[in-house]
Amino acid sequence: MELSGCRVLYIMPVESEHTEEYLEAVWLFEELGESPVKISTISQNLAIAPPSAVQMLKKLEKSGYVKYLAREGVTLTRKGRVVGERMVRNGRLIEKMMADSLGIEVDPKVACGIEHHMSQEFADALCTLMKHPRKCPHGQPIPKGKCCPKDK
Repeated sequence: MELSGCRVLYIMPVESEHTEEYLEAVWLFEELGESPVKISTISQNLAIAPPSAVQMLKKLEKSGYVKYLAREGVTLTRKGRVVGERMVRNGRLIEKMMADSLGIEVDPKVACGIEHHMSQEFADALCTLMKHPRKCPHGQPIPKGKCCPKDK
């Protein structure tokens, strides 16, 4: 059925959101200096059983997103780093918008839900609108985008 005058709704497959959550988690722990990131760290952060984390991380390795090191943990590949950093940037930009532009309390569930559906164009436009913020409301750095001035 086609709705006259309405746009088609698009819902991303759940699998891609799971991939993004894993890559974001690994990116965040690498940001804190953990490398390789331990499976137990990832499973605790994502509230899943370690065997489930291992299974997913092996799939991510086959897709070229991580390097899985048995009994050691995982590290992001260049491909995985791009996705993980994009998710972190999107989430922190949304949190900054909630706190500063909208004047509402940061809701991590809302920020997490939105971050997966932001295009690069939208993220850069939001970043530009907010004058390229460097820190989220929690004091964490917001990764720079292509829109950000080099000197800032």
